[in-house]
Amino acid sequence: MKRILTAVVLLPVFIFAVIHPNPWFFTGLLAAAALLAVTEYFRIVEATGFRPFKRLGVVLTLGFLASAVWPHQLRQEWLIVIGLFMILTACVRRKVEPSDALASASVTFLGTFLVGFLLGYLVALKSTGTESGKDLIFLLAVTVWAGDTLAYYVGKNFGRHPFAPRVSPKKTWEGFFGCVAGSLIAAAAASLTFIHRIQGFHVLVLGLLVPVVGQLGDLCESALKRGAQMKDSSSLLPGHGGMLDRIDSILFNAPLIYYYHLGFLS
Repeated sequence: MKRILTAVVLLPVFIFAVIHPNPWFFTGLLAAAALLAVTEYFRIVEATGFRPFKRLGVVLTLGFLASAVWPHQLRQEWLIVIGLFMILTACVRRKVEPSDALASASVTFLGTFLVGFLLGYLVALKSTGTESGKDLIFLLAVTVWAGDTLAYYVGKNFGRHPFAPRVSPKKTWEGFFGCVAGSLIAAAAASLTFIHRIQGFHVLVLGLLVPVVGQLGDLCESALKRGAQMKDSSSLLPGHGGMLDRIDSILFNAPLIYYYHLGFLS
């Protein structure tokens, strides 16, 4: 019930941000999500024993989102070079032990890429201003939500065969196939109801690809949390865990739908 109530509260905000012609509403929503998610990420790596440069990480995360809005004025390669320089300089200024410097720099940079760089693809897709871009964002949301929901209930009630026991013991093959089935059902329903600017074939292809790629993102976050002996990234969203728990499947799928849009739909 908590999962449903949380979705009911957040869904209208998400729909408004996507359909509004001004991209800044959507960008602002993702920036808020990114701030929460990267903060949770740093909490995870700190529990593992690392010392990330959190302030630099937050700045770079927002920088990647901004570069998706202004790709010509704020180029991503500039951010990468500047960010690398700032993080390595911080290793010296903070007087980090040489044995810890590589780890601190690495986990900080990883967090900015994992959250800011990948979410930036959704900002870039929204910034195209195309109706197909909006449809893809909605398609991603409904397929991830339906896949996660069916995976949870199928895995809980029928799961018998572990999917990745070392990383996430509770994930099962039954849950994985439930995720794929839920995503395909949601994609088919979306194609028949509110997504009319994208051919049904492309919708179903993405309905199959999204859950597979999303599981990779989910397993990556599970590996981080398992190393920190944490069940959820936080308790921010009742029934869902933290923001990072909620968007881990979306992070890896953001570049997928962006490049699919460029390659086949534009």
